[in-house]
Amino acid sequence: FFFQAEDGIRDQPRSRGLGDVYKRQIMRRAEGRNKITADEWNFFLRGSLTDFTQEKFDEDWVDNVTWQKILGLEECHYGFKDLKKSFKNPDHQKLWKEAMTCENPVECKLPKEYDENLTAFQRLMIIKSLREEKLMGLCIRYVKDMLGIKFTVSPPFSLADCFSDSTNLTPLIFVLSPGADPMIYLQGLAKEKDMDTRLKTLSLGQGQGKEAARIIDEGKRSGEWICLQNCHLAASWMPELEKIQEQIQNSSAEINPEYRLWLTSSPTKTFPVPILQNGIKITNEPPKGLKNNLARTFHEVKEEFYESCNKPEAFKRMLFGLAFFHAVILERRKFGSIGWNIPYSWMDSDFEISKKQLLIYLDEQPDIPYTALNYLVAEINYGGRVTDYKDSRLIKALIKQYFNPKIMDPTFKLSSLDVYYIPPIGKLENVFTYIEGTLPSDDLPEVFGMHYNASITMQQKMVREFFETLLSIQPRASGGRRGQTPEEIVIEIAKKFQHSIKATVKYMDKRKNPDLLSNSLGVFLGQEVDRFNVLFEVITRSLEDLQKAIRGEVVMSMDLEDMFKSFMIKKVPKNWEKYAYLSLKPLSSWVADYVQRMEFMTRWLYDGPQKSYWVPAFFFPQGFMTAAKQMYSRKTSTEIDTLIFKTSIYSFFKDNVQIVPENGVNIHGLFLQGASLDSEQMLVESIPKQLFAEMPVIWLEPKRSDSFVYGDKEYMCPLYKTSSRAGELSTTGHSTNFVLDFNFNSKFEPDHWIKRGTALLCQLDDQHQPLSNQSIYT
Repeated sequence: FFFQAEDGIRDQPRSRGLGDVYKRQIMRRAEGRNKITADEWNFFLRGSLTDFTQEKFDEDWVDNVTWQKILGLEECHYGFKDLKKSFKNPDHQKLWKEAMTCENPVECKLPKEYDENLTAFQRLMIIKSLREEKLMGLCIRYVKDMLGIKFTVSPPFSLADCFSDSTNLTPLIFVLSPGADPMIYLQGLAKEKDMDTRLKTLSLGQGQGKEAARIIDEGKRSGEWICLQNCHLAASWMPELEKIQEQIQNSSAEINPEYRLWLTSSPTKTFPVPILQNGIKITNEPPKGLKNNLARTFHEVKEEFYESCNKPEAFKRMLFGLAFFHAVILERRKFGSIGWNIPYSWMDSDFEISKKQLLIYLDEQPDIPYTALNYLVAEINYGGRVTDYKDSRLIKALIKQYFNPKIMDPTFKLSSLDVYYIPPIGKLENVFTYIEGTLPSDDLPEVFGMHYNASITMQQKMVREFFETLLSIQPRASGGRRGQTPEEIVIEIAKKFQHSIKATVKYMDKRKNPDLLSNSLGVFLGQEVDRFNVLFEVITRSLEDLQKAIRGEVVMSMDLEDMFKSFMIKKVPKNWEKYAYLSLKPLSSWVADYVQRMEFMTRWLYDGPQKSYWVPAFFFPQGFMTAAKQMYSRKTSTEIDTLIFKTSIYSFFKDNVQIVPENGVNIHGLFLQGASLDSEQMLVESIPKQLFAEMPVIWLEPKRSDSFVYGDKEYMCPLYKTSSRAGELSTTGHSTNFVLDFNFNSKFEPDHWIKRGTALLCQLDDQHQPLSNQSIYT
């Protein structure tokens, strides 16, 4: 959206308050300043297109994914010559191990031939291959060194300066970001310019187009300020807005000099490019970090309000707890899906109404109504925006941490870290003294109730989004061996996939084992086989058609063109995704995973019931759970609606399954995020720098819900299909990504794991490596 009009970068007055996501796109401009070769740039963006999946490193300190990146580096540029030998050289291994484990890898020494000869960008390539989560800060540092600090620091936000740069023909466009409300600043500027009575605002949506056109027509003649909010919600009217603005440009003499058009929009492809090119783009991202969030919140609290409660100590302590809660839920969004399944756009207005209700309830009630306040904040004011059931569970756990009787204790801590507490009760200035003088600028994950490993997850999320943005603005280019054209690369990839699939996968014929399909699990199997057969036909036909289209034998359709582009950037093409299961894996890993799924489904279809079922293999694992309950329901004449699964974790993995349960099923192939297991199969804290643990075989035993009692410290751990956790909401309030809750024993209260974001996943993205089977137990 922003970079459809790149003059917003080149022409400083056209761009104010450049957001972090956008300013990092300046990396592309640094490409030409340091003589970066095409091979280096393409490897940095896309990695190597050469298939190194069969290559393994013979020691456990380098995982297979990292080793394949190292081999790609050696292939990419002569500067990385003999990199493979260097990693196997005992004299070099100490330096490489330090680079892979230290907190600041850019400061680590490399073996002499690389330390002295690599360019700054080639060092970035090394860090991307070995420690990708550390790349974001190093890219910003690289841009600063190559282009200057102004390309890495947002200019001070000043709406008055933006206004002075504008004319009656220049629209001013607010690029919306979560948590930032530009209307407060616009209303303030209007008052300052004596335009507050001549400012007209209209929130766009269905049926608002005619009204918007009318007030623009009146405004341009009478000299009013017109603000059209949420342009992204009026995609069908955007072409009309483009025509109106073009007419204004062509009749400039008739436009009142005081007229201004203000527009607000989230990033969207439907926003008119000419308006972007001619307008002034403005963004003001909300403050980052607890310290800045708390300071911003209390700057909006007036001294009169702060001193207005007849229970002053309780009010001031709980007001700070509320502000801290507000900052925590906003900051948890940066951790991605382990912070919130869905990144909600909470606003200052949520805090405003909550603080007023806090004052009213404390003034009118003889005792502090903790239960009522918890309900108002977590389920109405803030919770009204929450749509996912697991997120609702989390927000209740968070507010309960601050709104409870312990908050009146002078020694009360807001987190497990000692630096976070309620400042001495007194004047409002005491709060600012504590915020500015005591709180750290950088927040550890523990303050949000999360494990230290969450910081690695956050860094990986930032890097992933960074590269998605960079790739979105790149021209078609080669990322493979020098001398290959894009067409040659894509044909090579297609042939490799064809060979891999034809060698192991065949169309599954349900007629060969009709007896197997007679019970509930068999019916489920038949439905899954049908889905896999459709996908098999789509993949095999499209791979053949793509090669023919490249050779000019058939027309290159839009689907095939998209497939071509997807192969170049290692993404699963949309014409496959349309018929496939949920997955976030890159292309090569996706194909390997697809082959493994087909092999499992073929074994089940032709060999009969399995000792343990690979749940991640299924399109619809929820259906498998229902079928397993139906098997027990029909066997025991028990109503299926009364059944739940009791979870029992074995100590062995899928290759050593000897026990086949009489009731229920064994399942395997799941990964645990946000926790690990001890030798007694109880949840314990994650091992540092190990983000996931591969789960042993789990027995799902059907039980009547009225005969099963959960323990006080049993955690209901959700299972999701992918690490994104988000999906479409179903009628149950759960995401379609959600499969089932598993009851796990723990030595901690459930809220501990809720705040940790602990969950099971059916599959991993490729950048993550699970614990090995041998070291899962701590």
